[in-house]
Amino acid sequence: NAYAFGVPDFHKKPKHATGELDGMFFTKAHLILKNQEGLGLSKEKIEEIKNLKLETEKALVKQDADIKVLDLDLMAKLHAYPVNVEEVNKLVDQKYDLKKAKTKNSVEAIAKLKSALTKDQYDKLESLLKSSETNRQHKSE
Repeated sequence: NAYAFGVPDFHKKPKHATGELDGMFFTKAHLILKNQEGLGLSKEKIEEIKNLKLETEKALVKQDADIKVLDLDLMAKLHAYPVNVEEVNKLVDQKYDLKKAKTKNSVEAIAKLKSALTKDQYDKLESLLKSSETNRQHKSE
């Protein structure tokens, strides 16, 4: 369970990270927190990253819920007879506006995460990412 005793586990990727950019954010945040000593992070930076991760996850939960509600409304409109194409198209536009906003929020979260690190810390992180990818590839062979 990612939330033992109601306390978020900042080292796990949440279930809500379903998109490519969400996954990128949570993977990097996970690696940063996992390797905080090796990256030389201060306690303040660690807290900043944990807070960013929590706020990003909360936003994802809300955005995913809003998209799901729109999907339900969309399906209900499509089951009606006759189908009001204008109303359905408005819901489709709303759904993709929400998805666009969610993607932009993920981009902003990634930018904030990267800016929390110095250039040297970021270079170390990239090196860790490459070595973890290499390890995963060797294990699957």
